[in-house]
Amino acid sequence: MRAQTRQILTAAALCASVWLGGCAASKPVEAPPLVPGERVSASQFDGYWFDAARQGRWDVLDSLLQAGYPIDRANARGFTAIILAAYNGHPDTVRKLMQAGADACLGDRSGNTALMGALFKGEMDTAKVLLDARCDPNQENNSGETALTFATLFGRYTIMPSLIAHGADPNHESARGNTPMRTAQTQGNTQAEAVLKRLGAD
Repeated sequence: MRAQTRQILTAAALCASVWLGGCAASKPVEAPPLVPGERVSASQFDGYWFDAARQGRWDVLDSLLQAGYPIDRANARGFTAIILAAYNGHPDTVRKLMQAGADACLGDRSGNTALMGALFKGEMDTAKVLLDARCDPNQENNSGETALTFATLFGRYTIMPSLIAHGADPNHESARGNTPMRTAQTQGNTQAEAVLKRLGAD
């Protein structure tokens, strides 16, 4: 079991490197050349959309939404606007995307959600906004990790009580047999173990 958990942690590190390569903000986005009343072709404005999400430019996102751009459109890596905004630490943009109907439960091609991205980056204000999304609190990515596992992996101890208050199971066992506690033990992370035990983990 320990070897299997170690493989899961290796997969998490790989997912992290993919995030670093694909989610980071790029050059400043310009306002899209929209004609009043125009309905846009999504592919034509993808660059504006995803760059605006990375930079938290709600004004650009809103203008494209008003022109019919699909709010949950994903790029080649499966990143949606809400995933990119969360990863880059734009809680107000994440909140407005949710209010506009964005699905915060969607994962990228590795199954990583916006909440997982925020926890990975340590964007706690954004993570708190995403706690209000109506997602399965024990939703797993392709490696069997949950949001609570991410909080354990990356030392986001302050948000762990809130995750559990929103339904995260401290004893959740993934399809691959991993639990948050096993993650902490494999890391040799005694602080995470102590936090999880206080929160009801076996």
